[in-house]
Amino acid sequence: MAELGRRFIALLALAHRQCAPRLKEAMVLQGGYILHLDAPYEDKSPLLMTGIDAVMEIVLGNIKLPSEKADGIVPFLRQLNQGFGPPLALVHELSKGILRAIQQVFPGLPDYICHFHFLRDLGQDLLGTEYDPVRQRLQAHSTASHLRARLRGWQKQIDAGPQLRQALHQLPTGGLPTPPLPQAPLLAAYLLAHWVLAGLQQSRGYGFPFDRPLLALAQRAQEVHAHLQSLKTLPPGELWRHHLPFHHLDLDLRPLASDRALGRTLQQLQTSIPLFEQLRQALRIAPVSGGQGLNQEGQPVEMNTLQQQVQEFAAQVRARPDYATTPAFQKMIEQIEYSGPKLFAAPLVVATLQGPRTIQPQRTNNIMERFFRDLKRDGRRKTGAQALGRTLRTMLPDTPLVKKPAKPGLPQHPPQRPAHSGSSVCSDRSRHRARRTPARSTKPRKSTPRLEAIHRFSFQPCPHQKVRRKLQMSRRLFPGCQR
Repeated sequence: MAELGRRFIALLALAHRQCAPRLKEAMVLQGGYILHLDAPYEDKSPLLMTGIDAVMEIVLGNIKLPSEKADGIVPFLRQLNQGFGPPLALVHELSKGILRAIQQVFPGLPDYICHFHFLRDLGQDLLGTEYDPVRQRLQAHSTASHLRARLRGWQKQIDAGPQLRQALHQLPTGGLPTPPLPQAPLLAAYLLAHWVLAGLQQSRGYGFPFDRPLLALAQRAQEVHAHLQSLKTLPPGELWRHHLPFHHLDLDLRPLASDRALGRTLQQLQTSIPLFEQLRQALRIAPVSGGQGLNQEGQPVEMNTLQQQVQEFAAQVRARPDYATTPAFQKMIEQIEYSGPKLFAAPLVVATLQGPRTIQPQRTNNIMERFFRDLKRDGRRKTGAQALGRTLRTMLPDTPLVKKPAKPGLPQHPPQRPAHSGSSVCSDRSRHRARRTPARSTKPRKSTPRLEAIHRFSFQPCPHQKVRRKLQMSRRLFPGCQR
């Protein structure tokens, strides 16, 4: 089975190379192709350099590389050039190895940088130094763990009281109950703790530095801790036991709120975050109000407008009083000036059989991100593993990746086999065998399917399959033996 799997992969790779002339003809009819490049990796695995045509949205080729250096990327680009010809333009992330390889293989061709990756790298350099201490201090204080443990205890008290459950359910529409409950502080502390933890859910699917959930958690914890000082004050005639939940919540938040180093880090972030958000608005990428995540291609806007707004942003940063004393701001402006010519892609006018056609290169490389996200999802479904590191390490170097065509005019699904009637195709023997064979149970087994999937994906025979083959062979040799 392992040898058959390797042969299948080798034959599929050869078939893809033999179909290169036909794919090239189809791309010529479209006016050419725009090559998107990316090389993801997971869990210290080899890089999987892949090229996709953004016009027809098909995979042109891929190769396993030990690192993202130009020496390994150049042969891959030359293979694509030999099979499909030079592209109209290239879109990729900000990688020195990819840039050097493109200059060697495709000198003089339009070469653009993904806006999303460009802004992400700038944000990581600008905010990463201050954001890492926030993560470390939250882990040291275990604020989220303490709040979750506290909420579990309060949830048991609420579930034990019907009046508390009813009051909690009517809060969003009916407000606080009248007359006020003696356990109102319990409900208030319960909701405040949930609101603090909800800061971890304040993300839009872009990842850091666009999403900053840990910062939201720290800011909410400080805000709640400041309000607790007034909530703990006992009104006349109130028992201190009724306000005990406020004291418990204060104990959980006090280490984080009194951390002076964390407070200074949050103040520094409040200075850098507005600059990042201003550049984010200038590039019109990864909108705060958007909910599509990596499916967001950016707002449709003319490149001249984007270029003008980015230049105005750079001039405003240079005019800041703290620009000369802040290396992070200087590094950001240097990166913008260096990558400026590769950020703004002009429309490309190409000739087709139907006449001239205008093709606008995509502003982002998200077509590659979505492709690899689907690849990871398929790998998790087959193996049950969250990361694809083991899969990338064990797969053959020439394993071709497959992407279902999404453009009209291309085959979407394999042809369905016609359904035959049993009277015309099935013989008497097969119908008799079908009647006497008991129906198989549809209940999934616990461990065998997952083991089979792992071995099937790595092209190695599963031990359970070997046992079944031996049993089948023994039954054929000794028909009278059932076990």
